[in-house]
Amino acid sequence: MSFEPSFPRDQATLLRMLAKRAMIGGTPAFAKAKTFVVYGGNAQLGTTTVCHNLACALGLAGQRVATIDLNPNNQGLAQIAGRTPAVAIDELLTGRLDLHEYLVPGLAASLLLPTDASDGNGGWPVASVDRLIEQIMGLGRHADIVLIDAGSDLTSLTRELWRMAQLFVVVLNPTADAITAGYERIRTLHNGSPRKVAHVVMNRAASETGHVDLVAGMDTTSRKFLDLAIESIGHVEVASEIGAAARASQPFVQRYAEHAASKSIQRIADRLVRLSLSLSQSPTSKRAA
Repeated sequence: MSFEPSFPRDQATLLRMLAKRAMIGGTPAFAKAKTFVVYGGNAQLGTTTVCHNLACALGLAGQRVATIDLNPNNQGLAQIAGRTPAVAIDELLTGRLDLHEYLVPGLAASLLLPTDASDGNGGWPVASVDRLIEQIMGLGRHADIVLIDAGSDLTSLTRELWRMAQLFVVVLNPTADAITAGYERIRTLHNGSPRKVAHVVMNRAASETGHVDLVAGMDTTSRKFLDLAIESIGHVEVASEIGAAARASQPFVQRYAEHAASKSIQRIADRLVRLSLSLSQSPTSKRAA
């Protein structure tokens, strides 16, 4: 079943649409996209599912959003969106490719860049990583927000994304192991490049308030030892429907739009829009979050 029947699927039409987008509202060619990173505090926490459904919710809300899979370990976005990987991460890091040529249609006229897994161990040169990040930020002609699925590994790419992203969101589960592993990843990244704030999403939460004390405890510890605030941007309930939608390569925010988990994703998307607007109004928005 297709969710975007009127959206162009051939590359020539898509590229013409992208060129037209760049002119809407007088968007300058050098416009910078706001880059929001979604990162797993550990493996198998549902990071790709959260990232993809957030992008869909943003698109359905009328936002221009592009989702890029930079998880080096698998084809997560391609699988969950029912797409063939457009390019391998290693190829993107050569700097010889233009990102916009590999964008494909997503839900509600959003854009996707599903990638193949890396053949290496994530030890890419910093210069190659910086070049890729500059290209990502240059997607402002085509998207107001770029959501990046960064996987859960600690690589040179992860460290640079932590350093440059306007918003860095760590996906957690309300278990002791996930909280501990997530905090250690945040600590490692922060020690390499200090930030003011890191944000978290509690995935597979049992209740609306059950995770609040966990995040508050992380925040207290982080402020004391790292001088870093940890703020929650929401939670997503545990639900068997989420897995069913993923197996069908359909976003659960549309397939089960009235489900509590979908409502939670929509609230997180609304929060991201508000944060995006606040970044636009801030003269120091580059590292405000």
